[in-house]
Amino acid sequence: MHLTDLCHNLIPVPADAGAVPVYGLAIDSRKVGVGDVFFAVAGSHSDGRDYIADAVKAGAVAVITDDRPFNDEPVDNEPHDMGSVGIPVLYSSNPRQVMALMAARFWPAQPGMVAAVTGTNGKTSTAEFLRKLWQRVSWRAVAMGTLGVTGTDKLNVNGALLGLPSLTTPDSLSLHATINALTEAGMTHLALEASSHGLEQHRLDGLCLHVAAFTNLSRDHLDHHTDMDSYFAAKLRLFTALLKPGGHAVINIDDPHSQQIISALDGREIVITTYGADKTADFCIESITPAGDGLTMQVTHLGQSWHIPLALSGTFQAMNALAAAVMAHASGLPLHDSLGGLPYLSAAPGRMQTVYGHPTGARIIVDYAHTPDALDAVLTALRPETRGRLIALFGCGGDRDAGKRALMGGVAATAADHVIITDDNPRREDPAAIRAAIAAACPNAEEIAPRDTAIHRAIDMLQAGDVLLIAGKGHESVQLIGTETLPFDDAAVAANAIAALKGGTA
Repeated sequence: MHLTDLCHNLIPVPADAGAVPVYGLAIDSRKVGVGDVFFAVAGSHSDGRDYIADAVKAGAVAVITDDRPFNDEPVDNEPHDMGSVGIPVLYSSNPRQVMALMAARFWPAQPGMVAAVTGTNGKTSTAEFLRKLWQRVSWRAVAMGTLGVTGTDKLNVNGALLGLPSLTTPDSLSLHATINALTEAGMTHLALEASSHGLEQHRLDGLCLHVAAFTNLSRDHLDHHTDMDSYFAAKLRLFTALLKPGGHAVINIDDPHSQQIISALDGREIVITTYGADKTADFCIESITPAGDGLTMQVTHLGQSWHIPLALSGTFQAMNALAAAVMAHASGLPLHDSLGGLPYLSAAPGRMQTVYGHPTGARIIVDYAHTPDALDAVLTALRPETRGRLIALFGCGGDRDAGKRALMGGVAATAADHVIITDDNPRREDPAAIRAAIAAACPNAEEIAPRDTAIHRAIDMLQAGDVLLIAGKGHESVQLIGTETLPFDDAAVAANAIAALKGGTA
């Protein structure tokens, strides 16, 4: 592919540079190869412009960057030559969007069905449930998100997933390169998590998106978005900018922001389907009730009632399962396979995941809940399933929204019978200061650190009928302390604690 083909209608190219062959795209100067285009964009911790010389030395044939003045020279969005560096530098007011659209051209293969889900909570479970519903009818389905890439066991990907960033929504180059490889390996259906960061930074641009879903919106990532309006605006892009004409929007009508999404789609050729407990929902939840170690959900659609047993914990997990079923139906799966497939679902790792085997029969749940609303939703969902005490163990991440710490402490103080405050991922902050901010709103809590000690203490105190929620880290297999990344898995630590109670090791 030549530079002029890659940039056509996206960014102007000097006449004498258009025929330059392009062999790759890179946003990391350390991964630049001979013949690559290097995207020098500003990030949270570094500026790609500082690495242009390294990229050129590695063989880059062109640089694409933003329209800030460069070397004290004004920028007029026209092609500009680096002079002594000797390769074209192309300017754009939105280089991240240009990068995504170029990535879609460079790696053009996409599956016939692409569905994405956004919202503060429920993205991972919904995407995983959707993948499992598709795979249950033998469709070659894959999910991409916080858990990485799942469902590839039926595909021959030839190492295409090596090096994929551990982000809910990977950078656009990694995303399109991976989707291209998966499609060539036989993937026909793709379920994606769409994070607010990924949407704001145009990582999903260039995808042919057929189904988009909204789960809910509550306080999160305000360290990045600064306010809820900006946060919601990022989510809204999935529907207004990325969902293709003729596509299908699946919306939780119980959320107060649902009507804003519906209004924003007015006049567009988009099919809208709603779900929720609201009586106007297309898929109306009549009831969700505990049943043994699971739930029973009653759903009405077009006058027909569905009685659905679920091997899941928590009413919001039933909501996530229904969202996945509606998305599956919107993608072409008949109701007897979409709604009818829900009883066969199991929880995604770290999403209301049960750790079995406590000698008293007490229940232990590991969940990713790391926002006030998510913690409240989990504890509220577990209350009807608790015969004894409801115990909450959690912390808050460092270098993140500090405002939610007291809010989460307040939620736990109200919704749980006993609270243990511990460390989450303190990163570069003082762990004791984070715990103190939580404890200010939860004065009767125990404060136990480090996290493994807290989990062992909590499991040791469990009695018959108790439910312990270990919240905040979910599926994560590491803990970030200072500048170190240390192995840590809540479910594994809990299993070891149970084994220790029984006089053995896990």
